[in-house]
Amino acid sequence: MAVAPDDQVLEIGCGRGAAVSLVAGQLTTGRIVAIDRATTMVRLATERNLSHIDAGRAEIRRAGFESADLPTGHFTKIFAVNVSLFWLGDAAQQIARMRSLLAPGGRLYVFGERPTEAHATANLTATELLLETHGFATTTSSATRGQGRVLTCVTGTPIR
Repeated sequence: MAVAPDDQVLEIGCGRGAAVSLVAGQLTTGRIVAIDRATTMVRLATERNLSHIDAGRAEIRRAGFESADLPTGHFTKIFAVNVSLFWLGDAAQQIARMRSLLAPGGRLYVFGERPTEAHATANLTATELLLETHGFATTTSSATRGQGRVLTCVTGTPIR
């Protein structure tokens, strides 16, 4: 994602906060807002990132994406890791909301980690099609990690 020191970042589904920690460590004047539906995950992510929260570089909230109070046109980067809405079912409303939250020139990053190349390819294809259908230009990348797990990323840039 090449996080810049002044980026305004949104993570959808922060889990235990590992990515929050990585992103916040790159920020100086920027900030990451991370949301998750699960109370336990928000607690764990908060505990893990107290120093970033105290420094004003991170905020972690318990909220679903659809109902989260987020500023329109604010985020330079939005990302999600292993969030199924990108490859299961119709996510038109969620994609439209993400688009509205992006600042001009902002980008959406959808990461997935799957146990096999076949699963990874299916997720990559579904995510790419979803974003392109909703007016994003896309690029894709993948890498094989330990135990044959495949990490994928679809990057989307709004085109209309």
